[in-house]
Amino acid sequence: MKAILMILLTSYAVLAQAQKLIGDSWEKVKTQGGTLTVVYCEQPGLIYKDNTTGKVEGVCADILEDFAAFVKKNYGKTLTINYALKEQNFSKFLLIAQHTPDVMGISNVTITEERKKILKFTPAFMSNLVVLLTHKNAPSISSLSQIPTSLNGYTAKVLGGSTHSKIMEEIKEENAPNLKITYANSGIDIMKELTESSKIFTILDFTEFINASRKQLPVKRHNVNVGSSEELGFIMNKQSDWDKPWNEFLTIEYRKSVRYRKIIVDNLGANFLSMLK
Repeated sequence: MKAILMILLTSYAVLAQAQKLIGDSWEKVKTQGGTLTVVYCEQPGLIYKDNTTGKVEGVCADILEDFAAFVKKNYGKTLTINYALKEQNFSKFLLIAQHTPDVMGISNVTITEERKKILKFTPAFMSNLVVLLTHKNAPSISSLSQIPTSLNGYTAKVLGGSTHSKIMEEIKEENAPNLKITYANSGIDIMKELTESSKIFTILDFTEFINASRKQLPVKRHNVNVGSSEELGFIMNKQSDWDKPWNEFLTIEYRKSVRYRKIIVDNLGANFLSMLK
């Protein structure tokens, strides 16, 4: 009963927060110009606020700049990108995007049929692998079947409300029935704990491993298959009309362009670009 009450209170709090966000519709912007209001969940390399400049940067931020330029070129209207809210609890982030009209949700959200029932998606802005990670001192594994032995005594930690949760449940069912799974609010929280503890393992996006490697964090990637690559998209309320210009802009041709490739290299490195081929 207490758990249900906590869920209800959290949902009410999120909805109250969502009601404070105000965005323009595409119908208004294409005739008058205006603002695209953004709520984002920070992900290294994809969308984050630079502590030095205070500017929001990353692959997604660069794509949003290109989208604004597209609106200017094709519709003759000025589009301002307003990063109105950073929400680091991933489940709350999804709820805000779901229940707020005329707001774009920006993060590493996997496009799934289940989510399409409650959210609108842009076309995919990137493909991304998921990887199994541990502290660098953990034993290496080459098969998920080795988890009960090589990682005996380890706890799995995944992002609550994410596709990673489902993948880890499948790993437990098929390979490690006694595995304990715990949940975190953000990938950043998981990575922090992973670098401090040798007794947990996780599934995270390859982009987060790239960032950890750049920072020389004590993290190890294991050579095991935890699923095919995922398609990531930006999200919005089901009643939003912002999907129309995004369908025009975020095409296969754009993702093959020199500009897009530069965005990937600048934010994630040439190695990640080669993985996308």
